[in-house]
Amino acid sequence: MLKLQTTLEKIKKLQIQGANAIAMASLSLLEHENMETFENMGVKSLSIRYIKKMKQTVKLLLQTRPTEPLNQNLLSFINYQLKLGKQLPLPELKTKIGEAIVYLKNLAENNQNRVISYGQSLIKNQNNIFTHCHSSSVEKILVKAKKSGKKFQVFNTETRPLFQGRKTAKNLLQEKIKVTMVADSAAGFLISDASGKDLMMDLVILGADAVLPNGSVINKIGSYGIASSAYLNKIPLYIACNLLKYDVDGIITIEIRAEEEIWPRKPKGLKIINFAFDKIPAKYIKGIITEFGIIKPVQVKATVKKHYPWLTTNYFELRN
Repeated sequence: MLKLQTTLEKIKKLQIQGANAIAMASLSLLEHENMETFENMGVKSLSIRYIKKMKQTVKLLLQTRPTEPLNQNLLSFINYQLKLGKQLPLPELKTKIGEAIVYLKNLAENNQNRVISYGQSLIKNQNNIFTHCHSSSVEKILVKAKKSGKKFQVFNTETRPLFQGRKTAKNLLQEKIKVTMVADSAAGFLISDASGKDLMMDLVILGADAVLPNGSVINKIGSYGIASSAYLNKIPLYIACNLLKYDVDGIITIEIRAEEEIWPRKPKGLKIINFAFDKIPAKYIKGIITEFGIIKPVQVKATVKKHYPWLTTNYFELRN
């Protein structure tokens, strides 16, 4: 129980952050719960009790980050496997779920590796590259490009109010990549030609928390302004995104987080809107770097349908 509560709290409080990290933490917890539940119940226990316990764990994990489709999709896949295996003897069902968890872990890891490989091909020598917040995929794209011998520099934001951009900057500096940081409010100006020839960006690469059927994406607040500035200044914007982040409904509610994140002891009567994410329209996006190559936003729905037909089936009703 302690491991369950600890993981849930870390995800809710952003001590575990980033879509990939959250999904891996969820799957690792389920792996642990799978073994613990089996051992505690014993071989003679009914599968229905096991299913009830596992589905309750999945439900709690689903509630931690309702705006993270990667986590939602992988957890829903586990729910689906529980439904399919409800007639199996407990030992067989436990094995089936264990195999499903390993499959999803490997799938997510392999997908990210493919995204990294396709993404680094976009980077050229002497490029100025802009990024925002902390995306493990974008970070690894840049590191792979550096290790391949390419010489470039990165500009990134501090990413208020929780400063995730500092993590990106520290990690890239450790890899000997030249990094320059700007305040979030300076991002649009820096990207524009108004900031001067020496500061012109060649490329913008952002991560994504979700990709929608129409090719638009949800990402950390501030992304819309960066994308619109890139679009107006004809700077190509690419999104690094595993298509397991596909949101089948396309109606994600933008999360609004606590006011205290922005101003812990704000003046009485002041209202603060702390948007956690925003939306980048498809027309601002040059391409989406996926595990199946670099595609146009208009190709998202068809690509998902081709490679992940299970993402569009009715079993997603199992989320509830």
